[in-house]
Parts: sequence; structure tokens; C-alpha cells
Amino acid sequence: MLNAQESIEAEILRLLQGADGETPTISPTSDLVGLGLTSLMFAELLIGMEMELGVDPFQGETSIVEMRTVGDLVDAYDAALRAESARG
Repeated sequence: MLNAQESIEAEILRLLQGADGETPTISPTSDLVGLGLTSLMFAELLIGMEMELGVDPFQGETSIVEMRTVGDLVDAYDAALRAESARG
């Protein structure tokens, strides 16, 4: 199974590269806006994750607007990956 946390953190770092010259420390409690993600970067992050992980956790009951932290995203993608795996 792909690791959602590693994928999300790597994609956030890629998106933020060169934004202010500094590499942020990312943890599950890191606030997405506090990291410097803009709405466009967030959209790019979601597209990248759907392409890499093969799931869209926001097709069901999970709401994009509830995503505040890296951990929120990880939880959403982990749940979607588990559901996809269970469907087989």
C-alpha cells in the first residue's frame, strides 16, 4: 500500500520549493495555510495526490473544506486507500 503521509509531505515540499527560500518542517499537525500553501497550490496538491495514490477521498462524505492540517489530508487519503483496497 502506498504511504499517503510520505506522498503528501513530499508533494507539499515540492510545491513550496522556492516559494520563500526556506524548507518548512512538516508534521501531521502542520497547518496547511501556515505552511504557505495557496489555494492554487492546494488544488495542485490534490491533483498530484489523486494521480499518485489513485484515489479521490472527496468524492464521498469527506469535505475538502474540513482539511486544515497535513494530518487531516493523510487521514482522508488513508481512509480512501483502505476503502479502495477493500473493494479489491
